[in-house]
Amino acid sequence: MRKLALLFLGIVLLFAVLPCQARAQDEISAYSSVDVDFPAALTFNITAESPSDIDRIILRYRINKISSARVTSLVLLEFDPAPVVDASWKWDMRKSGLPPGAEIQYSWRIEDISGRELGTDWETVRFDDARRSWDSITEEKVTLLWYYGGQGFAQELMDSAHEALARLADDTGAYLEQDVKVYVYANSSDLGEAMVYPQEWMGGITFSEYGIVAIGVAPEDLAWGKRIMRHELAHLVTHQMTANPYGDIPTWLSEGLSMYAEGDLALNLAQLLGEAATVDRLVSVRTLSSEFPVDPQAAYLSYSESYSLVDFVIRTYGAEQILLLLDTFKQGSRYDDALMRVYGFDTSGLDNLWRASLGLEPSTGQQIPSAGQGGSPSPTPDAGVFGCGAASGESASGGVAVFAVLGLLSLPGIGELIRLRSRRGRR
Repeated sequence: MRKLALLFLGIVLLFAVLPCQARAQDEISAYSSVDVDFPAALTFNITAESPSDIDRIILRYRINKISSARVTSLVLLEFDPAPVVDASWKWDMRKSGLPPGAEIQYSWRIEDISGRELGTDWETVRFDDARRSWDSITEEKVTLLWYYGGQGFAQELMDSAHEALARLADDTGAYLEQDVKVYVYANSSDLGEAMVYPQEWMGGITFSEYGIVAIGVAPEDLAWGKRIMRHELAHLVTHQMTANPYGDIPTWLSEGLSMYAEGDLALNLAQLLGEAATVDRLVSVRTLSSEFPVDPQAAYLSYSESYSLVDFVIRTYGAEQILLLLDTFKQGSRYDDALMRVYGFDTSGLDNLWRASLGLEPSTGQQIPSAGQGGSPSPTPDAGVFGCGAASGESASGGVAVFAVLGLLSLPGIGELIRLRSRRGRR
């Protein structure tokens, strides 16, 4: 009797298991992988199997970056329908140019001719530069990665980064809202090899939307590296504080804040600024709101003036007002509208106030705004505007906006930097 009961129980369990196995055999199964060929391409591979011919495979992917809208891209793969399919899609970076460390989320949707469907879970792949053996240190929101030079070299760059963040926080209230990464290549040549379309003598590049900076700095160029570190990190701060889907900010503000984060203006740039002010050959603030020129001397003057402008605004109106200005731009305000709302004057008014602080007459013929406009005091000339804290011959590093590239000119060490800008939507 006991044997009969056991036999009956075995038959019941057998029938209970068989339907599960049949259902499993009726489903679509898939295995996928991603090949990273930095910096040239990402290749997404999938092997899918179904009882019926698979006739449709869609790759869905999205990039982790600062954006007002999360965009998911779809790729319809090409293959011959069959019960077992091997398919792939190569993402050519000559059309995109992702930075090192960029993160991409992806998933698959598979369909067969019988109507079966399979949607895979989202996975993440990182576009790492695996050609280098990276070391890393992380302090608060900053991660620094390097492969050449000792721990002390990296720590000095990290300390420089936090000095810039502290200066911006104290004097403007601006801060990093999201984590950032800085990739330190051993030199400009190594950095160029990490880019799809490198500029000759590339010194660094900022990918603001991704929160990523890549620079080429050797340990023997540490002094220059500290300045470029501070400058480029400030660009990430500014972008995070003002990013919006409607427009950008004036170039003088973006570059001026980065120059300000470096510390005192380098001696050669301060001298250039002083000479231009002496003969009244300053570039107007409205002109400085657009792209800076490629011509070296004109570019140097534009960066010097931007530093002077930001320094003037901070000293005259304080950190709270410039933080409000950044927040106003984050709301998508136009240049003149933002200045008028925060300070009570537009771009031309700022130009005249700044010129007055340098002992110059108004350039547009309009009156200088009074203390009552915007509730802010009138500025007073400051003889310290041309003060120099950097040693003679020290290079002035500079920053870039999204995907802007730095070009190097001949000066002691690596050389001074001229930013070749490529910004959109200027107003």
